[in-house]
Amino acid sequence: MNKRILALPILLAATSGLAACSGSDASSGGGFATDATFTVAVDSDPGDLNPLVTNLVNAQIVGAYSYDSLLSVDPKTGKLSPFLAQSWTESPTKVTYTLRNNITCADGTPFTAQTAADNLNWIVDPAHKSPRLESVVPSDAKASAKGNVLTVTTSKPRPFMLNNLGAQQMVCEHGLKDPKILRSGSDGTGPFAIDHVVAGDSITLTRRAGYTWGPERSTSETPGIPKTVKIKIAPSPSTRANLLLSGGLNAAMVSGKDEARLTALKSLPSPAMSGMIIYNHYQGLSTADVDVRRALTQAIDLGTLTKIVTGGAGERATSLLSEHPSLCTYDSVSGNLPAYDPDAANRALHAAGASPTITLVYDNSTDTGTAGAEYVAKQWEAAGATVKLDGGDENYVISKTFAAKDPSGWSATLGLNLQTGTPAIYPQYLSGPAAPAGTNFASVDNKDYNSRVSAAARLTGDDACKGWKNAEKALMASADLVPVSVTPYPMYFNGATALYPPVGGVLPGSAIRVLK
Repeated sequence: MNKRILALPILLAATSGLAACSGSDASSGGGFATDATFTVAVDSDPGDLNPLVTNLVNAQIVGAYSYDSLLSVDPKTGKLSPFLAQSWTESPTKVTYTLRNNITCADGTPFTAQTAADNLNWIVDPAHKSPRLESVVPSDAKASAKGNVLTVTTSKPRPFMLNNLGAQQMVCEHGLKDPKILRSGSDGTGPFAIDHVVAGDSITLTRRAGYTWGPERSTSETPGIPKTVKIKIAPSPSTRANLLLSGGLNAAMVSGKDEARLTALKSLPSPAMSGMIIYNHYQGLSTADVDVRRALTQAIDLGTLTKIVTGGAGERATSLLSEHPSLCTYDSVSGNLPAYDPDAANRALHAAGASPTITLVYDNSTDTGTAGAEYVAKQWEAAGATVKLDGGDENYVISKTFAAKDPSGWSATLGLNLQTGTPAIYPQYLSGPAAPAGTNFASVDNKDYNSRVSAAARLTGDDACKGWKNAEKALMASADLVPVSVTPYPMYFNGATALYPPVGGVLPGSAIRVLK
């Protein structure tokens, strides 16, 4: 899978249990292998594997093998169903989760409601600097346990709190007490535990005993559940395609021209944001000027850019929500972003008083990513800008933008894709203190957006979705960032299958079935 850089800490990209598409196979065991090895690829090194401190897609993909969440989600309808929790209640300021009995960690120690509360309180503690604070767990949340009931309260209404907390991958007590062991290891309730990590090469996991609570009655003994999972790091889609065809991989995301070679293999789609332009608002940069951002956006035919970056397989994004299913469905883009008008873009840049110099950081790991950046640069130069292209792989893009030591070192990015299925997490990244004091990495300061966010945060249900749509409109009107395209990235299988499609690229370990 390409161009899937940053998964904001969210429900659907971190969910570990989904409803089955073929539950009969899971119960019959027909044609499934016993104690086999399942080999899957990711496109970049996931880095720190601690699920309490990471928001990278590939780290969440790895985490889905070792960690469970409180709730699971049907990938077609978005309906919640039990996982670690067997029932729940919710109000605008309080949620409860009643956990199953006899949940154990991979090392045999019990996992209780108190352990779940400890996870959430660990995130809330500002000393830990978790990126999941406010985006998943509200900063005013207070988690407590009584028996097998976890209760979380907040001082003010929090939209989607049940879903967001229910998606957090849960760590066991040993890992909470010594988080350093989680960087290249695991301590969870999931069906697999990490054995060893070879940086830049692979991660190996082994099936644990005593796992009985997986979705669709998946257990450690279910036919087809592998004994070993090996996650290979393979940046090149051509390499992943070759390994799939040769049997060196059982599963991998592949997109672009290499898909033509994989038509004989079965696949499952995983829609995701595939193109996004984010402008840097850092004071002193040309892109801090709203008129410059709007002009640069006018200079690009977003339909053409969509065809380029998706290889003709994707479609225009209609909001910042790209996961399927998402908690809200709406169009915040149409009629709000500046329309394509290269002549108007040229006039606007001249009216701004100077020819802006733009450093465009982009993902060059695929030919479509490079072609998309070159198209954008050509359009901007035609409008009167001077453009410097700065390309690298996914980790390079992150290091130059989201985790930049020099916040003035970039003007815009094409390739840093914020991936989410719930809108309430965006304010942490698009408002508030700029980096390094906060997580507002692009130094966005849209007062209209902030005001609308405050209004949306007080709403629940359908009204909340309408409120967040209204907030996103303010971002589009100022061209703070531009959601370009969504692609139904396919996960291909050879010698294996899955009970349900990956969500945001994440395929839970309990979903895997290796074939004879």
